[in-house]
Amino acid sequence: MNFCHCQYQESDWMDTVIDPSHAPPSILFGPEFLKKKLYQLSSPEDYTLAKSLVRASSLYVDELRRRAAFREDRYGAVRKVYVVVENDMAIVQEHQRWMVANAEVAEVRVMDAGDHMAMLSAPEELAGHLADVANTYI
Repeated sequence: MNFCHCQYQESDWMDTVIDPSHAPPSILFGPEFLKKKLYQLSSPEDYTLAKSLVRASSLYVDELRRRAAFREDRYGAVRKVYVVVENDMAIVQEHQRWMVANAEVAEVRVMDAGDHMAMLSAPEELAGHLADVANTYI
């Protein structure tokens, strides 16, 4: 169906509900998936807030297929820096590296701390990377 189904086993999704018959196809992250894959290093308060705010979302499959590819002549003025988060359990490092290899990025940064929600689980480290990137490329 999309990259999610190709890259991950069904069991990796835990209690997530994926509905391909819905128009457009939708996904609803379950509390176990949120806790173990997205917020495993975040505070209990951030996890609780996320759990209370979760809603079904479109997978954007058709929209992504129809969208023009990012190209140097259309988006080349913006330098791209990718931050690999080593403890991201939702987008595993192997897939993050695949994303980097298939995109034109100026630099790859690596975060030792943090989970998928690095802005919550490791805000100081992420802010340091973002400030350094801004100072380097602006």
